[in-house]
Amino acid sequence: MKYNDDFFKMEIIEGFAVESEMKRVWAAQMKVLSEIIRICDKYNITYYADYGTLLGAVRHKGFVPWDDDIDICLKRADYMKLIPILSKELPDFYSVNSCYTKVSHRQPFSSIGNFAVYPVPEYVQKQFYDCPYVVGVDIYPLDYMPFDNDMAELQQSMYTIVYDVACRLDEIREQGQLQGYIKNIEQMCNVTLQDNDSLRNQLIKLYDNIASICTEEESDRLTQFLRIAQTGEESFYYMKEWYDSVIKMKFMDMEINVPCGYHDILTVLYGDYMNPVISTSAHEYPFYKRQKLYNIRETLV
Repeated sequence: MKYNDDFFKMEIIEGFAVESEMKRVWAAQMKVLSEIIRICDKYNITYYADYGTLLGAVRHKGFVPWDDDIDICLKRADYMKLIPILSKELPDFYSVNSCYTKVSHRQPFSSIGNFAVYPVPEYVQKQFYDCPYVVGVDIYPLDYMPFDNDMAELQQSMYTIVYDVACRLDEIREQGQLQGYIKNIEQMCNVTLQDNDSLRNQLIKLYDNIASICTEEESDRLTQFLRIAQTGEESFYYMKEWYDSVIKMKFMDMEINVPCGYHDILTVLYGDYMNPVISTSAHEYPFYKRQKLYNIRETLV
């Protein structure tokens, strides 16, 4: 993908100032996304635009002006197929961040970065439109929920319990309560956990397995269990037919996959989604502020 100098100029879009620096981040992220799409196409894997990226494709034909990242999702089977393939297919300097590729990874979703750590070496920056930051794409798994509501509640409860312990592992260990928690989880899930440096990774993989226990034949709904655990929205789900097929939509100078039920999905996520409301994402905007602060601290030292 090539961009002329005008693309990288600061621009006011829908009343929001998109800085030149952000334009380079956008371009770099789209290059990462284009690599993921290439690999998905090669291996017949279906991905879908998700969250703000889905909203941007539908409403803006590109980034939501006040968004600073790219999100996609895949049904669980395709997600589990894609992660190891990415490690083999992407250029060596890319970073595949997943609990299945890095023991230190602390999230049940994956991310693909143009590099592993900041600062980004100059040879990588040159390949990403002189963007000086680690940028990438977040990839979320979609899992099926059981027809039976009691079973769905049990699955959500098990997921949330293990997720909570994984998140608070250091705190629980300092309180001297870890062995009790681990024993309860082992009994609940009929597993054996090892209290070593990989314990958090074991717990993450365990609640990931809990999320994936229901098959398509046993379900009429899809969800992201992480969102339920983080927000308590027990009724958060999508009807599985909303993901039966994809529609190609323009996203900046690319075309990306949008789920056929995008209207219903966006309504679940944002309500009246065609009415723009300036609101930066859940993380600190822009996300690269921390990388800039790191650079300042290093300079001062």
